[in-house]
Amino acid sequence: MRKTFLSAIITFFVTALTISSTFAQTENEMKEIITKMVEKNKKGYNKENVEQLMQFLHPSLTIKVTRTSVDGKRRHFSMGKEDYKNALHNQIEQNVHRESDLDIFSTKVQGNLGICTFALKYNLINDQSRRVLSKGSEFITATFVAQKGKWSIIDFNVTVLEEEQFQGKCTCEVYSNPNTGSIITKVTAPKGNRFESENNSLYSKNKDGKTYFTVKGITFIWYNKKEVWTVDSSYKRIEMLAKAQNKQEAMKALMMYIYKTECSEMKMIF
Repeated sequence: MRKTFLSAIITFFVTALTISSTFAQTENEMKEIITKMVEKNKKGYNKENVEQLMQFLHPSLTIKVTRTSVDGKRRHFSMGKEDYKNALHNQIEQNVHRESDLDIFSTKVQGNLGICTFALKYNLINDQSRRVLSKGSEFITATFVAQKGKWSIIDFNVTVLEEEQFQGKCTCEVYSNPNTGSIITKVTAPKGNRFESENNSLYSKNKDGKTYFTVKGITFIWYNKKEVWTVDSSYKRIEMLAKAQNKQEAMKALMMYIYKTECSEMKMIF
């Protein structure tokens, strides 16, 4: 009887240790997947990295995001695996990647499901200039599912808090005086943890049948009223910025050039 009891106790502890070891191993696998994904991003996006990232994601992946930007605006959106892949490819084309510091809070395994909660302190960086475009924090819950001994992420719930922004969506308000012909532009652009506005005088003149604009000491030509170019001191065309079919489009092209380091997009308000 005593041997049977001792045998049962030993079996119980061996089983408990085995289950505990299995859970620990599984939790480590989840942590390893999250760590690898973060490391891939640190190295910058390329097509090979994107394909490797996709291997960690379940075909039925759902990503739900709540994002609060520097200006206090909140946005909710969701995407699937293919949407996420396209977003990564877009970042490749824009020469942008993310570098993040990872802090894993907890992991939990129940059957063939696992939960991992973690945070990322991120910088969004331009690959060419190495300029930081924005900074912030992400708080993430990842749900894993095990199939045929392989763990993959089937669900991401992400809360993003953008803390600083150095390039983003801008607005340009245009004020014209029909009596004097003077034009004032008010550009609102991100400046770290806030947005700031700046007023500029925009001068327009016609010379030899051609239309010129000058703002902040830089002169542009609206060539044949079809294309916007920068010009040198002798009014020779240097760089074509954009096509413009009307004066509003021409003004947007030159204001985007003036604020190209601060603005990825610009909404014109006339």
